[in-house]
Order: sequence, then C-alpha cells, then structure tokens
Amino acid sequence: MPAFAQIPVTAHRSFVLFRWPVPIVVTGGGLVPVAAFALIFVAFSTGARPATIVAAALLGGIGGAISLIVHELGHVRAARTLTGVEPAKVSLIWLGAATHLDGVYRSGREQARMALGGPAASLAFALLLTASAVLPTPMWLKIGALGLASLNVVIGLLTLLPVHPLDGHKLVVGLVWWAAGSEARAERIVKRAGFGFLAVDVSVGMFLLQDKPFIGLVIVALGATAYAQKHLVGRPTRF
Repeated sequence: MPAFAQIPVTAHRSFVLFRWPVPIVVTGGGLVPVAAFALIFVAFSTGARPATIVAAALLGGIGGAISLIVHELGHVRAARTLTGVEPAKVSLIWLGAATHLDGVYRSGREQARMALGGPAASLAFALLLTASAVLPTPMWLKIGALGLASLNVVIGLLTLLPVHPLDGHKLVVGLVWWAAGSEARAERIVKRAGFGFLAVDVSVGMFLLQDKPFIGLVIVALGATAYAQKHLVGRPTRF
C-alpha cells in the first residue's frame, strides 16, 4: 500500500491535515487506504457486538492512517539527515502514502538511508505499541494496541519487498549504486535482474492461481498494483 507510491498530487483535490513537521496532505483518493484498513479490522471482528465492530472500524481507519503517516515521517526524518534532498510534504493517496522531496540524491548511500527510514519508523512504532500493551490498561486497549502493532509490522516488512515503487526497490538500487559507483549502471543491473525475477514471479503466480487461488489472486493483485504505480502515473519526483 503502501507508503509506498510515487504519485503526483492534484492540488484542487487535496487538503492539508497538519502542517508540522511538514505539510500532511490528504488527496481525493486518500480515504481509500483508510477504508481498506477499517474493513480489515472489521473482518477480524466478525461475530462481535455492533459497538465492537464500529470501534474496530474506527481503530483500523484512524490507526491505519496514522501508521501510514508515521512511516512517511520516518522518510522525512531520514531526508533531513541528507545533503541532497529536502522533504516538502507527505501525502495520503489512493495506494497508500508518499513523501515528496526537493532535490536529488547525491549517492547510492543517501538513497539507501532514505529507503530504510520508513520501514524503520514503522517497526519502531510497532515496538512502542507492543510495549504499551503491557501497561495496566483495559483489555480492549491492549487488543487494539497489538492489532495496530501487527499492522505496522506488516507495513514495515511489505514495503521492504524489492518491487518498484516500494522502499525495498529503492534500497536495492541505492546499494547497487553505492557498490557500482553509478546510478545509471545500478538501474541497468537492477532492471536486468528484475526481468529474471519477473519470469519466476509469473510462473509462481500461475501455479498458485491453479493450486491455491486465493493466494494467487493476492499475488496477482499486488503485482498489478505495482505495475499501475509504475506505468500509469508517469515518473514523478516523489519518494
């Protein structure tokens, strides 16, 4: 979802939620991931009382949005330690969230550090939520904290997958750039390797669609989302 996309923001279809530490903007499609998180939490509350289901929806929607923002603020914090880029704003978008940057990376090391900022923030937030669950609080608060902690672990790990435009892809490109000494050379190497992995992924996806349709459909959906982010929205200057 995540945290993850590089999609231009249309100014007349967005509004500013917060202005510190950078403007936090919600686009016209920014409620899509919020609704998705709400539905996920509701799905895990099937059979509960109506009040519990409503509470789960609110926790998933609001907590999920906060989790995406925390992830992106990890990128913001990382960007402020670099010399080549400067964070401009964070946007909630229809496929997750994005950090908008001014400037360019000066080295692969800078890109790698930037890529790790978001997942590190998600995992740290998950650890904080898990620690809060041991405090003497009502059981429903403990369950909610652990649910959000699990969500942040998923976000942190999912974004580390080496698939464009996730953080993992940027991390791989940054590390190869660092080792090869050239961004263009690194992109060529990663692109060639990507074609090889794509062939494997297609084969695995086709096998799972026949043997385990649900898992296969999830993998195909994730691949289609990544393709849409990469090819249907152009080449913006967002992280």
